[in-house]
Amino acid sequence: MSNQLFMMSEDQIQDFADRSFEKAKTYFEAQKDTEQEIPIPIDDATKVVNLTKPTIYGLVHKNKIPYRKKGKRLYFLKSELIAWINSGKRTSKTTLNEKVDDFLFKKRFQ
Repeated sequence: MSNQLFMMSEDQIQDFADRSFEKAKTYFEAQKDTEQEIPIPIDDATKVVNLTKPTIYGLVHKNKIPYRKKGKRLYFLKSELIAWINSGKRTSKTTLNEKVDDFLFKKRFQ
């Protein structure tokens, strides 16, 4: 076995890390998709989203929350409820200012 030394720039290292992360993410998402998630009833959904039953019924009526309906019963997938909550995430003012500063700093040296 020979010892080899590879030289990489910061950009190449970042590119390698990004590609590795994407491959790992794709692999784990594929594993997650193979497991069938068990639907939960509305009582359990109220605990996941921390809302009352009438509020959830109102959101279902307006098609604003992901749900399934079989006969007269409503079912929810926990992962979809969490994704629905996360889709409402707002970026804080501090984070926005940091992004602007980073952008302007990079533009300044290009």
